[in-house]
This record gives sequence, C-alpha cells and structure tokens, in this order.
Amino acid sequence: MSDTVLEDIDRSLIRSRATRGVAFLVLRYAGIRVLGLAANVILSRLLSPEAFGIYAVTLFLLVLLSFLGDFGLSASLLQQRKAISEADVRTVFSAQQVLVVSMLVVLFLLAPLLAAGYHLGPMGVLFIRLMLLAGLITSLRTAPTIILERQLRYGRLSIIEAVDFGLFQVIAVILAFMGYGVWSFLIAVLLSKLVGTLLSYGLARWRPAFGFDASHFVQLWRFGLPFQLSWLTFFLRDYMIAIVGGLLVTTTQVGYLNWALALTGVPGQLAQIVGRVTLPAFARYQDAPASLARAVEQSIRGLAIVALPLHLGIVALAPWLIQLVFSDKWFPALPALYLLSIHWTGANLTSPLVSALNAMGHPRLSLALSAAWTAATVLLALVFLQRFGFIGIALAYSVTMVFASTAAIVVVRRFLPLRLWRQVRVPAAAALLACGGCFLARQLLAPSLIALILLILATAIAYVGILWIAEGPRLQSELRRLVSRPVAD
Repeated sequence: MSDTVLEDIDRSLIRSRATRGVAFLVLRYAGIRVLGLAANVILSRLLSPEAFGIYAVTLFLLVLLSFLGDFGLSASLLQQRKAISEADVRTVFSAQQVLVVSMLVVLFLLAPLLAAGYHLGPMGVLFIRLMLLAGLITSLRTAPTIILERQLRYGRLSIIEAVDFGLFQVIAVILAFMGYGVWSFLIAVLLSKLVGTLLSYGLARWRPAFGFDASHFVQLWRFGLPFQLSWLTFFLRDYMIAIVGGLLVTTTQVGYLNWALALTGVPGQLAQIVGRVTLPAFARYQDAPASLARAVEQSIRGLAIVALPLHLGIVALAPWLIQLVFSDKWFPALPALYLLSIHWTGANLTSPLVSALNAMGHPRLSLALSAAWTAATVLLALVFLQRFGFIGIALAYSVTMVFASTAAIVVVRRFLPLRLWRQVRVPAAAALLACGGCFLARQLLAPSLIALILLILATAIAYVGILWIAEGPRLQSELRRLVSRPVAD
C-alpha cells in the first residue's frame, strides 16, 4: 500500500487559510441559507408538520451512519501534527466502509421495529431504508473531505456543500409542488448526497482505494475513539428531538420542534462552520498557547458580531415571521422557537471552545464535558415532558446550554489565557439595543409584510450603526487584516 505523503499546508499559511476558510464558508453559508430560507418557507406552506416530523425521525439514521462510520479516525488525521499519507487515508476509508456496511445490514433488518416504534405509518420501513442508503452514499465522502480539510481548502469544500444543499432544496420544493409530500424530502436527500459525493472526489483529486495498515489504524484509533465518543454524545443531544421525541410524542409534535430548531439554527449554524474550520487550524497551534488563545477569542468575537443580532432578531420578530411568512399552522411551535434560540446562542461559545480542547489533544476531557451535558439534557427532557408536554424538550435544551457554556469556559481557561468578555461585550450590547427596539416597534405596528421588511432593515442599520460608533477603528483594523490575506482555494 502506498505511503506517499500527501500535500500539507505550510505553517505560515495557517492563519490566512483558516481566516479565509471561515470567510468562504460564511459566504457559502449566506448564499445557500438565502436559498434554504426561501425553500423552507415554501415547504412550510406546502407540507404538514407531520411530514417534517417523519423527515426528522428518519434523518437521524443518516447522521448516525456518518458519525459512527469513521471511528473518529478522520478527526485524528485532521488533528495530527505531521502530514498525512496515502496509507492513512486508505486505512480510514477501508475501516469506515466495513463499519458502515455492517451497521447498514443491522439497521435494514431492524427497520420494521424502528418504523413501528417511531409511528412512521405503513411506508415507514421504506422511508428508513432509503435514508440508510443515503447514509451509505454520504459515508463515501469522508476520505476526500479529509484531504481538503487537512489542506484548509474551504473554497472547494464550499462548492461541494453548496451543490449538495442547493440541489436538495430545489428538488424538495419541486416535488412538494407536485404533491409528493414527505417523499419530497427523501428523494431530495438521495439525489443531492449522490451528486455531492461524486463532486467531492473530483475536487479532492482522489480515487476510492482500499488498504489497511494495522499500525496506522491503532495510532489513529487511540485519539479517534474518545473523540468519536464525544461526537456520539453530540449526536444524541442534537438529535434528541427525533430519537427521544419520536418515541414519546407524535410525529406532528416532532415536526413542530424540528421546524423551530431549524429556523433558530439559521444563525446558529455559523458556530458549526467556525468549529469545523478551527479544529485543523487550532491543532497547528498546540505548542503556542498564547497564539491559540488569540485564535479562539477571534473565533468567538466573529460569531458574536454576526450571529447574536440574527438570534435576537428572530426572537423579536417570531410572531410576525410565523403569521406572515410561514403560515399560522406553525404557531404551536412558537414557545419552542424562543427556547431553542437560547440553545443556539450558547453554541457560539461551546463550538470554538470544544474545538480548542480537541485541538490541544484533550479529547477525553471534551468527552466528559459532552457526556455530562447530553445526559443532563436527556434526563431534563424526560422530566419536563411530563410537566410541559413536547415543549419540555426545547426547555431542556435551553437550560442545559446555559450550564454547558459556563463549564466549557471554565475548563478551557485551565489551559489558555482567554479574555472573552472584552471580545463580545460591545456586539452583545449593540444587538440587545437594536433588537430590543425592534421588539418594541413590533408591539406598536400592525402586522404586514411591508412593516416586517422595514423593521428588519431598520434593525440591521441600527445594529451596524451602534457597533460602528462603539468600535469603528477596531472593526476597520479587523477588516483590513481579513481582506489583505492571500486567498485559499
């Protein structure tokens, strides 16, 4: 088996490629989220909450295969200091496919039991098996993605993800208009994952190749296992609505919760973008705590500037957004929307901080934090379900996020000299003032699309104005550093 060392990034380019990587992904994110938001509005109007619930329940199987399929080996390759080799990539690819296919066979056989337990109706078995097939297709994308992420080539990754996401939205909307119901989601997933996977091989310039080196596997697995267990806890927590809710509440109520999670997650997913870029970038600063601390602060500040006003703006305008844009059938999800906004806001802290722990080589500590967080969320959800109904799941998310964010700050500050308050205080104050004014104005105005658009524009202008008055010179300096760095492809 070839042990050719693959191209790795020069250390002098890490900061520029990481920064540009975030910029590429944010631009990609902004573009596809405009498309995604438009598609979500159309799908919310055309499809029932039950269809959204069925999709959420089956989707977690696809994500389960993606999370468990690589043993955490991909994270090991992203984290390791030396350049990766062809033998490393082939070993990860081969081990992953063996595990994914094994899991696929088991879940195919369990499909009737899963369909009955999750109240998926007479077509539930087919729904599950089609989503499992999509999971197998997605797992094939891991190896080329590792190569691109290791080289911090987020321009190419942005193309792959934009095609995947955009194709899904377009196909789902077309099929929904044609009356395919929940099938709109399932067919769109299959086709978009297939095209995205083929594109990833082309842009990474890597062909599927099997090979297994036991010594490489053991070395990677030692780091990867605790890392993957940590991600398993993230999976259980992030998909608790489908995993736990699907068993204990109706698919319609799962639909309400998943819809609210998706809407509040529009700005919240910025944290996932930053967390994705920062793991391989932070790993290069393992021996420089001061530089790593500044990189973590920069990540959290960027999230505060961009994401906080979006979170608060959604909360301030939520009743109008439902009434005027998504349709009144989603009003039962309004309390969940408020609560899940707290959850996503906290992700702006936890995502970069957990990435820093993993990058410093502390996956077991990250695992302990995540395991406690997940266990608390599940337990509280079960308790709150008895008292508050399906809204109790959203309440559990918000309560545990407050404590998890605090714990993450305390743990990471044991290793890094972080100064977070000075990074976020001005953006937070500007967002509170601008969105608070938006909330008060909404109380005084009659709901209409024109009023909604004007309020959004006025709030955005107010936020930018307050931020510029308070931190204009600093923002100018940060923007100059961003645009002056060389472009990464």
